[in-house]
Amino acid sequence: MADVKKNGRILVVDDEETVGIGMSEILKDEGFEAAYVVCGRDAVQAVKEAPYNLVFMDIVMPGMNGLDTFREIRKARPDTRVVLFTGYFRDAEDVILQGIKEGMIDEFIRKPYFADEIIRSAKKYATA
Repeated sequence: MADVKKNGRILVVDDEETVGIGMSEILKDEGFEAAYVVCGRDAVQAVKEAPYNLVFMDIVMPGMNGLDTFREIRKARPDTRVVLFTGYFRDAEDVILQGIKEGMIDEFIRKPYFADEIIRSAKKYATA
């Protein structure tokens, strides 16, 4: 198994618990330290409590959407990188464009995702 300290810490944020569990297990299998939460407010609290190198964030969530959540995360941890994803591209298009305009989105992944997409993004943004 890879060195977790080398690979970094990743937070997965998705209101579908099965997605959060699945993504975090894929990342753990690759040697990352990974955790998941099911809403934006929990994500903000998690990054305030501990630094994460990377956050995989669903865009369309009840309460705080992905961009609103990431704005709050950036205030707490400006160096944290984000990869946004969604299965509802049509509903998220305006949010994605706004995030690009604001320079927030490092990368975007559509659901259903492939494990290799998640791993590639994690290695790109979360390794030391």
